[in-house]
Amino acid sequence: MSTKRRYRATIDGRDYTIVADKSDDHLNTVVALVNQQLDQLKEVAPELSTQDRAILMAVNAISDQLVQEYNIMTLEEELESLQIDHDAKRYEPDASKRRSLPKNNFPGNH
Repeated sequence: MSTKRRYRATIDGRDYTIVADKSDDHLNTVVALVNQQLDQLKEVAPELSTQDRAILMAVNAISDQLVQEYNIMTLEEELESLQIDHDAKRYEPDASKRRSLPKNNFPGNH
């Protein structure tokens, strides 16, 4: 289990302490993206409050997450199907390599 630690971040001009088990590089990237998206929302809709911008970002993030989860699930199903097809072909006898015996060599055909 990973050890959680405290990370200090400034988001939209306010200081926050984030408790996480992620690396500084990861959290720096997350904070930079959050600030970038908040700045874009300020430009597009300056009349929105900070709270409204945060809610819109949360809705967008959850929407993106659901799309990604659906894509992952679809790809996992496709991979499983391909693996089943591959395994079936691997164990399918190759007709060109089969030996054939004359019918008269089988017991009871004399």
